[in-house]
Amino acid sequence: MIEHVTGKVIHKSPTFCVLDCHGIGLGLHISLNTFQHLEKYAPGEPVQLHAHLYVREDVLQLYGFADTREKQMFQLLITISGVGPRLALAILSGTRPDDLVNAISREDVGMLTRIPGVGKKTAQRVILELKEKLAQQPAIEGLTTVFPAASPEQSRINDALLALMALGFKQPEAQRAIDVVIRRSGDELSVDEIVRLALKEL
Repeated sequence: MIEHVTGKVIHKSPTFCVLDCHGIGLGLHISLNTFQHLEKYAPGEPVQLHAHLYVREDVLQLYGFADTREKQMFQLLITISGVGPRLALAILSGTRPDDLVNAISREDVGMLTRIPGVGKKTAQRVILELKEKLAQQPAIEGLTTVFPAASPEQSRINDALLALMALGFKQPEAQRAIDVVIRRSGDELSVDEIVRLALKEL
């Protein structure tokens, strides 16, 4: 696992940089925020970036971050269905980690959809999944927003909501259908049962 990379800046652009690490040029994909951080360094000046190595079947890509908050948020974003590294970087280029957390806590879909590449459905999924993930893990360094941990019942409701959204239903109508099911049958239902009964209300 690669935690950080230190080297001299030999190339930088708003989305990519190259660091010379003892004669080896390492290319790192970066966000606009990290690029702005690199602008403080003169060509050839050493810099340290926090790093994440993204590995898939035929993909091996290195991502660099100016601070641990951005790296941790990136790692959370890529766990969301439909959000790959490229979109995660686009989100982090369009907002800072603390602003993103605040938007999630306010369920501010509009703020996320203003970021290029983020549609309404993706924004809703990011808010729904990250709100739960942020409640389940220790606070990201430097971020003060506190999310109450989701109960098992709420987790099942959230999973059912995501399932309905994946089927093409909009979040408000899916949420209304789930609310009807919960009022009628209680919150001890399984995810499958909630989805099946909610579909009858849609």
